Amino acid sequence: GHHETTWLMLRQMMKHIKSGMSVLDLGSGSGILSIAAIKLGAEKVDAVENDTDCESNFNENLQLNHIEENIHYYNDDALTWGNFNYNIILANINRNIIEELIPKFRGTKAKVILSGLLKTDYRFIESKCNVNKLKVTEKISKGEWICLVL
Repeated sequence: GHHETTWLMLRQMMKHIKSGMSVLDLGSGSGILSIAAIKLGAEKVDAVENDTDCESNFNENLQLNHIEENIHYYNDDALTWGNFNYNIILANINRNIIEELIPKFRGTKAKVILSGLLKTDYRFIESKCNVNKLKVTEKISKGEWICLVL
């Protein structure tokens, strides 16, 4: 959790996740954000990760944090995931994947928190959001990285 993008995501999660919410974690990796969502009061977390090597680390981190329920791990591609009916959607992924995900978020009522983006990506991503009827409501940065809330 020491990388700037993880720190940024955690900071925004502490602000936006409330008890009882449902959370989708796209590109969940080792599960840090999924675990934090549960610790912050999320009732249900769906974690989607394409890299099969991450699953054992994800499960180990669940055990280390004494989490046995309410997180569901899916070995799947974030770009083919079709359900966006959540309160919060997290995506701490690279710019290319975020660029492809943005149109998929168009119809969701979820608050979307994005990172894995450089400061230099901001204008392009903001424009992509505007074209897809999504509004950047918050932008924070740390080092060369940014985190956006849509």
